[in-house]
Amino acid sequence: MIDMIKIKAPIALFILIAGSWIGLSGCQSDSVLDVDLCQPYDGLTPLCGYQSPEDLALLPDSSGLLVSEFGQMGETQGQLSILSIANHSRRVIYEANMHRQTRSAVAIWGDPNCSEPESFSPHGFDLSQRPSGRWQLLVVNHAERERIEFFELRKNEASEWSVVWRGCVQSSDDSIYNDVAAVDDGFVVSRMMSSQNKGLAMLNYFLGRDTGYIWRWSLADGFQAVAHSEGVMPNGVVASKNGAQVFINLYGEDKVRVVDANRHTILTELDIRSGDNTNWDITQANKLLVASHDFNFLSMSECMSGGDNNCVSPFEIIELDSIDYSQRSLVVSDGLFFGAATSAVRLGDHIYIGSFSGNRILIAPVGYGVVQ
Repeated sequence: MIDMIKIKAPIALFILIAGSWIGLSGCQSDSVLDVDLCQPYDGLTPLCGYQSPEDLALLPDSSGLLVSEFGQMGETQGQLSILSIANHSRRVIYEANMHRQTRSAVAIWGDPNCSEPESFSPHGFDLSQRPSGRWQLLVVNHAERERIEFFELRKNEASEWSVVWRGCVQSSDDSIYNDVAAVDDGFVVSRMMSSQNKGLAMLNYFLGRDTGYIWRWSLADGFQAVAHSEGVMPNGVVASKNGAQVFINLYGEDKVRVVDANRHTILTELDIRSGDNTNWDITQANKLLVASHDFNFLSMSECMSGGDNNCVSPFEIIELDSIDYSQRSLVVSDGLFFGAATSAVRLGDHIYIGSFSGNRILIAPVGYGVVQ
């Protein structure tokens, strides 16, 4: 059952819908803390100038972070950018029509009948290495029709990291996607809900009924539903390369379910409150970083307007061991300075954190707010 006092929000889509229902918008400010100043506070460092930096990934050489600048479920255009670790600068590397090009007959990934998008509204993404050694970036794109974009991440003539569009896969039904992860023969993607009856989907969410599941796509087989992946608002998804472990954040159930997509079995189910994105921790073997929300009704309303407003909502960054499934808190925050964390990347003794709302990425020391 859903606790009606502590109503969970299945990321930005629910926030936008709920906003129209209750007529609340805008951003409340703490009477002492002025987050608009974008200055370090209490050991936390904000990096401003972003558009809802919903997902993050570490570059192969650890020189920076790839950033998915969220387009609010297709309502606005978004972009891909890079945050430099050295000087904290931001550089946009892809937006709609920025680098339209003639497709190469030998370099198309995904569905060969798919063409480069006219508009771009990114959400979750996943960086992985193809068998050829080339770096592949999969991106959920809400613009036009729901689809997964394939990019190649590579160095350009100036030895800067850049992306080249290599293909896409369009949705075969009325799915609303959230996050994507590469597997050997294609990808898995979270089908959060149907686009045909959002009102019914939200009712089912409040009643604790299933709203979606995980698709697995390959060129040979197309879209196939992953067995035992059904749940209430599937959100973040990550997978082992062979699909033997698929971690599914069931946002509306306060669960992370782990399934074997090859043997069609449930491996385990873990208690994690409102998990958003999960990322493999490149710096720690067999570790995952889960961004967990602790929304209540008032903080949810503060996030509805999106844009540059800081979403004052508590969150936790959890380290999850993919072998024994043990958990450890790395960051715990009341959200006053930065809220609604959706993605986390560890670099040394610090965690870089993104959010679906606001204009900043947060740097927090490992152990911040954790009670020993």
